[in-house]
Amino acid sequence: MKYRTFMICILIFILTACSSNNEATQEEPSAPKKESRESNNKQPIINEEIHLSVSLDSLKNMTGGTLTNDLNYEDDAAKLKTNHELPSALATKLPDALEKLSKEAKDMKAYQQGLLTLLSSPNYPAAIDKAENYEPPFEEPYLPDPTVQKEEENQEAPNKAIVLLDASSSMLLESNGEQKMTTAKKAVKSFAQTIGKSSDISLVVYGHKGSEADEDKQRSCSGIEEVYPMGSYDKAEFQEAVNAFDSKGWTPLAAAIEKADKMSQSYDSATTIYIVSDGAETCDGDPVAASEKLSANGNTVNIIGFDVDAEAENQLKEVAAAGNGEYFQADSPDDLKQTIEYEWLPSIGDLAWAHTMAPNGWEISDEYKKAEQAPKEMRSISRREAFRIDESIRIMEEKEWITEQQATELKDWNNERRNAFFELDQKLGEVNRDKVNAQAEQIRKDIQAWVEKMEKLKEESGN
Repeated sequence: MKYRTFMICILIFILTACSSNNEATQEEPSAPKKESRESNNKQPIINEEIHLSVSLDSLKNMTGGTLTNDLNYEDDAAKLKTNHELPSALATKLPDALEKLSKEAKDMKAYQQGLLTLLSSPNYPAAIDKAENYEPPFEEPYLPDPTVQKEEENQEAPNKAIVLLDASSSMLLESNGEQKMTTAKKAVKSFAQTIGKSSDISLVVYGHKGSEADEDKQRSCSGIEEVYPMGSYDKAEFQEAVNAFDSKGWTPLAAAIEKADKMSQSYDSATTIYIVSDGAETCDGDPVAASEKLSANGNTVNIIGFDVDAEAENQLKEVAAAGNGEYFQADSPDDLKQTIEYEWLPSIGDLAWAHTMAPNGWEISDEYKKAEQAPKEMRSISRREAFRIDESIRIMEEKEWITEQQATELKDWNNERRNAFFELDQKLGEVNRDKVNAQAEQIRKDIQAWVEKMEKLKEESGN
């Protein structure tokens, strides 16, 4: 009997031990999960280093919220719609993050920093940089001085002017740190603005088709195009025409002159051709013969050789001589500007039109809109951010994670932040409008000073 009782006790002990081992084995897989949750909970949701102030310095260092750091600039800066809603992805993640915030925040400052930690925009630095780097694009007028002009002051400008612009691949090279095509386009724009006051003008471009490859030679050599038809000068349309092509291919100088010759035959007055080129003929034509034929009808061919080698310069000189015109050498961007300004422009004549070279009221008003674009984009960014914060306050109050008093204080803070952004946007816009006004006024002063100088010279010469 004693032996039986002893065996029963042994059996109970073994069964109890096995049961304990099984329970321990079942609990072991869940341990890492518990540790993982504890590790995640240790990650702070509040960046205590974040600045609450709305200033250029603080916003330049804004990196974007943990839930919003992937916002792209274009969408973030677009005008806010009236029926705006939170993006679905953000709306899904937001409640959990706000619940965690409500558990970690100890005071009002912590709530504010937490909301910005989660929801601030990453696009403030780009908007501020765009606003601060704005510069008005008004072109400086060319104001030729007759003391350095070769032509007589009373000589009349041509009634028709054709500008032939070389856009062959060699114009892609740089001269003094700037691409030759860029320099030539700037010079031609300014030249057209001035000569267009007294002459109809046309712009013909060559070398802008195909490429410099052998298989593209025929296409490139035949690709000569009048991009601005002969007529009165229109600033916007002319500049659009100049900006519409790039340097690409071969140099059909002879064919370009032949096109100008054909164009001139339909005009009822002599035509002056102005060629800007950096190289010699590469399309097997004879530019000298073409220039001689064009000048036989009383037309003139003037050429600026821009940063050319000796072989090209010799050919271009011959072309100008055959066209009863002049050849000018320009080895740098400054040389090109001065040559066009002092050698090619028509005589001063009547100064009454000079004031029209300054930006007018419509142009200034239009530029104001561009000057204010970046500040307005920053305001749109801030409004989206304020909307996200408002929605977060609403959710926390609705879930009773914050009190009604806390919700009121957070709403007041968000409104103050809105107002601070509005004032900052206004300030940036005003700074850029002042830039517009200052440049326009400087151009007016420069023109007035030039007019006064010219009038004095005319008086001294008895003219």
